[in-house]
Amino acid sequence: MSELKGEIRFNSIQIRDCGTGDFREVLELQHQLVEQRRKDQIGDTVLVVEHQPVITLGARQIANKLVIEREKIAERGIDVVEIRRGGGTTAHNPGQIVFYPILNLQQRRLGINEYVRTLEQIGIELLKQFGVESERRKGFPGLWVNDKKIASIGVRVSRQITHHGMAINICNDLSIFEAIVPCGLENVKMTSVLDETGKKYAMKEVKNQLSQILTRHFSQRRLPDWLKRPMPAAGEYSKTSDIVNSLGLETICMSANCPNRGQCWARGTATVLILGNICTRGCKFCSVAKGKPKPADITEPGRIAELAKKLDLHYLVITSVDRDDLADGGAGHFRDCINEVRRQCPDVKFEILTGDFRDCQTEAIEILGQATPFVFAHNVETVPSLYKKARAGGDYMRSLNLLKLAKERYKNIPTKSSIMLGLGETDEEVEQVMKDLRAVGCSRLTIGQYLKPSKDSLDVIEYITPEKFDSWKQRATELGFDWVISAPFARSSYFAEMPSTQSAIMTSPFTGE
Repeated sequence: MSELKGEIRFNSIQIRDCGTGDFREVLELQHQLVEQRRKDQIGDTVLVVEHQPVITLGARQIANKLVIEREKIAERGIDVVEIRRGGGTTAHNPGQIVFYPILNLQQRRLGINEYVRTLEQIGIELLKQFGVESERRKGFPGLWVNDKKIASIGVRVSRQITHHGMAINICNDLSIFEAIVPCGLENVKMTSVLDETGKKYAMKEVKNQLSQILTRHFSQRRLPDWLKRPMPAAGEYSKTSDIVNSLGLETICMSANCPNRGQCWARGTATVLILGNICTRGCKFCSVAKGKPKPADITEPGRIAELAKKLDLHYLVITSVDRDDLADGGAGHFRDCINEVRRQCPDVKFEILTGDFRDCQTEAIEILGQATPFVFAHNVETVPSLYKKARAGGDYMRSLNLLKLAKERYKNIPTKSSIMLGLGETDEEVEQVMKDLRAVGCSRLTIGQYLKPSKDSLDVIEYITPEKFDSWKQRATELGFDWVISAPFARSSYFAEMPSTQSAIMTSPFTGE
C-alpha cells in the first residue's frame, strides 16, 4: 500500500486518509490497528479510503451472490476478497468514499445497533451536504434514495473493538455492481451522488466534509468541571424509582435523559409524563421518541394519585409529549389527572408543563380552567432564530400566544417558561426572549445549559459558565421576573416546588460543585 496521504487529529479521534488503497493492504492495516486499539496502544481511529476495484464477500454466506464467474471478474481487473464482516456481497472502486472506524464501543458506552445507526446518520449528513436526501430502511443497514441504494454498511465487532465500516457512492462507476447482487438483495439498483444530482464533486472536498462529520460524532468533548455530577446514592432514589416503575408510570426524567433525576429522585420528587412516551413531533434538542402514540390511558389519573400518596407528595409537576393527534391536544387528560389526584390528595399543589396546543389553544385553555389552581408552564426552549434547527414543529409566536392566553384566562396564577443556552444563541437574542415573555405576563423563568441527550440530538455549541448564568439571573430579576432559576443544571421543573421568595438564594447549588 502506498504511504498514508495524510493524518488529521481531532481530540479523541484520529482520522487517517489512506488515499486510493489496495483493499487487502488496507484490511491488513485494520487488523494491526484493531490489535493496537485492544491493547490501548492507540486511541479511536478512522481510516478513510477510496479502493481500487474490488468485490468483497461478507460473513453472511447466503447474501454472497455473484452474477458472473470469478474468472471473468478477474479479467475486468477486479479483485475478489472474502472477509469476516457482517452482510453480503458489495463492491468498491475509486469515486466511492469508504470509512473504517476502529473504536472501543465499551469505552464509548455504545451498543452495536446504536453504533450502526450512528454510521447511517454520518452518511445521511454527508450526502445532504452534496444535495442528496437519503433515508434508513428498517432491517436493511445502509442508506437509500427512494428504491435505490446509495450506501452500504458491513461491520465486525471483536471484543468491543470495531472494524470494517461504511461505503458511500459519490461519483464511482456503478457498472461494477452488475457483477453482484448487492448485499444479497435481489433487484436492488445502486445509485450515487453523481447519478442523483448530475454533479461530480472532488473527492478531496468529500473527504474534508466527512472528516468534519466524523469529528462531530466521534470526538469526545470533555465536560467542564461544573457539569460533572456524582452518581446518585441508593435510599430515596431507589424508592422513587421502584414506586414509579411499579405503577407503570412514565417520567420526563427518564424519557428525556434529564441530568437531574438522581438529585430529584433522592429528594422523593419526579415529574410525571402523561399521555405516553411517544411524541408526534421530533425536536432535535430532545431525546423523546417520535411516532404514532397510543390512545390516552383512562387508568393513568388513578395511578398518578397512587404515586402522590406513596411518595407523600406536596407538589406535583405533570407534563406530556406533544399530542397533535388529539382534538384537544391532551388538555382533557391533564384536567382529569389533576382532578383525580386532588380528589384523593387534596393538599397537593400542581404545576403543569404543556405543549403548545398547536391547533386548539383557546379550547385547551378553557378545558384546563376546570382544574385550576396550578402553575401554568410552557417552554419557549430557545431563541426564534434557532427554531427551524432545534424545534421545527414549534412556532415562537404560537408559544408566546399560549402563555398570553393562559395569563388572561387564569389571572391569579403564575405562568412560567424556560430557555436553554449553548445552542448558538446570542446574548441579544436571549434578552429579547426574556422581554417577550414579560410582555405576555410570564413571571417565572428557568435558564439552563443545553446538554445533548442522545446521539441523534443537536450538538452543544457552547458550555455557559456558572458566572454567566448568575448574570442572566440578575438581568431576569431586573426585567421583573419574581421567580428565577438560572444555572447549568436548571430545567423547567427543577425545584419547581420552591416558593418564589426563596428563588434568589438558589443559584450556586446548581453548579454541581
